[in-house]
Amino acid sequence: MLSRSSKKYFSIFNQIKYFISKLNINERKYFDLILRGIIPRPQYAFGIFFASSIASQLGYKKISVCEFGCWEGEGLLDLEHYSAEIEKLFNIEIEIYGFEGGDGMPPPIDYRDRAYQYSEGEMKTSKKSCLDSLKRSKLIYGNFKETVPDFIKNKKFSPIGALFIDADYFSSTKDSFKILDHDNKLPKVFLYFDDLNFSSNFTGELGAINDFNQKNKSKMETVPELSETMSLYWKKWNFLAKRFYLLHNFSHPKYNERYINPFYNNLDKNYQK
Repeated sequence: MLSRSSKKYFSIFNQIKYFISKLNINERKYFDLILRGIIPRPQYAFGIFFASSIASQLGYKKISVCEFGCWEGEGLLDLEHYSAEIEKLFNIEIEIYGFEGGDGMPPPIDYRDRAYQYSEGEMKTSKKSCLDSLKRSKLIYGNFKETVPDFIKNKKFSPIGALFIDADYFSSTKDSFKILDHDNKLPKVFLYFDDLNFSSNFTGELGAINDFNQKNKSKMETVPELSETMSLYWKKWNFLAKRFYLLHNFSHPKYNERYINPFYNNLDKNYQK
């Protein structure tokens, strides 16, 4: 089941295309639904697709995907929907975890948290949330600074393959990155950031990315030419794809293992010529 927001932007024409494609779906057909923006909020599907493809090729049977800043749970609902479909394409199991404060945004720490855009208490979960509709997501409430280290200590989760981060603040985003402090992750972790706009290299989510790169051997980097290539198929990728990053875990024992790039492997062959 898709979220209310996704259904709102899911045209009848695209619903028909989606239904017909699913009658005889395969990896390339599904990727085409994503690439052409036929399915709503395709950035969620793309992240899961990308992580699952690489994980499957490297021999993983299970992966985890996490969302930070779940608010009303609509993102988790869409993650559940797309995970159920993509699992079948790659014969892989996907665990879903959601990290949410529940009481709204905490007080900003300093200027890096962009108090000019966000305030304490905003994004509080309401009675209209769809959290009760979730079937397989494990929701973890509390401040990321406390819940993420506790999650790591538990270690009862499959390797991290993708993170969807909507933490807004510099401090909250930085705290979410602590989930990457352990070895239980893929050599390349897909990252999607929802609030890079109107930040700077030193504030908000972008500031947290740069702070991480300064302090760690692993690096978070954008995917060169991704938005330009994807926007040839759907114009909204022009900005959505610029929110995609990859964590390059250079010291991972599988980092140099050969795999087929899931993006170019599923492009129209006529384009690649």
